Amino acid sequence: MSYHKDLRDYLDHLDRAGKLRRVGRRIDKDTELHPLVRWQFRGLDEDERTGFLFDNLTGLKGLNYPSRVATAIMAPSREVYAMGMMCSPAEISQKWSAAYARPIEPRLVTTGPVKEEIHLGKNLLEHGGLDEFAIPMATNGWECLPRLTAVSWHSKDPDTGVVNVGTYNGLQLGPDRTNLRCGPGTHLVVHWQKCRKRGVPLQAAAVIGAVPAISMVSVAKVPYSVSELAVAGGIAGEPIDVVRCETIDLVVPATAEIVIEGEVPTDYMEPDGASGEHTGYTIVGRRVFAFKVKAITHRKNPIWHDFISQMPPSESSTIRGLAGEGRMTSFLRDGCGINQVKDVAFHHCAGAWRICVIRFQDIAGVRTHESVVWQALLASQSIATDWPKMVIAVDDDIDPTDLESVFWAVTFRYQPHRDTRIIQGRGASLDQSSGSYSASYEERRFPTGTTSPQGASSILMDATRKWDYTPVSLPKKEYMENAKRIWEELGFPRLKPKAPWYGYDLGIWAEEDERLARLAEKGEFDKVAEALMSKGRKLTPTDKVSGGME
Repeated sequence: MSYHKDLRDYLDHLDRAGKLRRVGRRIDKDTELHPLVRWQFRGLDEDERTGFLFDNLTGLKGLNYPSRVATAIMAPSREVYAMGMMCSPAEISQKWSAAYARPIEPRLVTTGPVKEEIHLGKNLLEHGGLDEFAIPMATNGWECLPRLTAVSWHSKDPDTGVVNVGTYNGLQLGPDRTNLRCGPGTHLVVHWQKCRKRGVPLQAAAVIGAVPAISMVSVAKVPYSVSELAVAGGIAGEPIDVVRCETIDLVVPATAEIVIEGEVPTDYMEPDGASGEHTGYTIVGRRVFAFKVKAITHRKNPIWHDFISQMPPSESSTIRGLAGEGRMTSFLRDGCGINQVKDVAFHHCAGAWRICVIRFQDIAGVRTHESVVWQALLASQSIATDWPKMVIAVDDDIDPTDLESVFWAVTFRYQPHRDTRIIQGRGASLDQSSGSYSASYEERRFPTGTTSPQGASSILMDATRKWDYTPVSLPKKEYMENAKRIWEELGFPRLKPKAPWYGYDLGIWAEEDERLARLAEKGEFDKVAEALMSKGRKLTPTDKVSGGME
């Protein structure tokens, strides 16, 4: 089966699967769109969440927009994200690992659907420029301008020519102006700094509405020297068709809905408006890059693509978390050779990136040694400067995606004084816990008056079992499976099993305990009682008894 040919093909796929809500009612993009979609992240279980396609849009200026808006279409849930990858939810990390291992370079074509309309030069604003598109407001009541969210910014390293694709948000400031918010150390910032030394602006293209693989790699933390376009080809299993831009020296996806070409000045920055962020807080008072539009190309009747970000859970936390899981799993297993790493989970509540759970599996029946666990925990810190912030190692019987399961392991398999390491000198982009909001990024990492890094840090926790335990106190698997059949026969609500959902042996289970359990299964309770009472012991005056569980 070939990959989605464009965004519209993908939307049709979601529609057929019942994972797209089409809204024909007139919706105000500035006051109603984001709050409406936001409700599914605050009021529905994940498996009930879908993408949205808005066909009839207006705004505070009273315009009727010819463009549509598709939002929450990439990652309202793990299931929908898997549809974008064309795999099952269980295969997502495997698909990411394969894409990193076998990237496919893009294919240059002469033209494509994104060239159906071209606006540049004196005709740049003939249809209103950026005002032609129904760009929504986000974090309504706090933000002050329409915000570009699901943008895959394309830029190029001036030394190597490698194209980077990254998602950074920005405000629409006019028909031919936006800004561009990048965090410290992002790849576009590296390109900008190199261009600044040369005294030239950075050429960039804002790509909206490409195939899902582009959005996925754009959000992922792909290593600097690796081409996101090639990794996207690895996800798709075929080359991504690209075309040359009209006014700048870049290539962009040929089937995208919209491409905005322009330049980022390297001698100028400006204040940003308030911005709702993935941490769940609104960021204010930051400086950002400017972006001057030189050309706009787009499909006829284009679809503006929008992310639902800000407070987790959100589409943003899902798409970042799943990309992070794929990146971390590939790095630990393939890059570091730690085959005992079974899988990795990131969590919505931490904005996706800051809580990481690593699950280990035994190889050939040999229990994973604690030195291997610590190798993986320490290696996790080298993937980025400011994430993950909390890393927890768990055994194979723990579900890393379920924090109840994870913190059961933390409570009963972990000792803080023995199983913890704290790493100082870490980054803390947008993390207000590292210091006062008024402090700069560097001040939060290195507090004023100190000569060593003490501001931001991370914690590594080994919550794996270090020795044998007694059995898990749940009915054995066969009993739970039989009860599940009865539950379903009775027409009770659909079950969503949480690990562990049955009891199992963890090494301390004597033959006599097993014998008594087997007698109980036969209903021979008298024999069990007789066996227990036969081992009673009369206490002497000198016996010390501290409680009823000697």
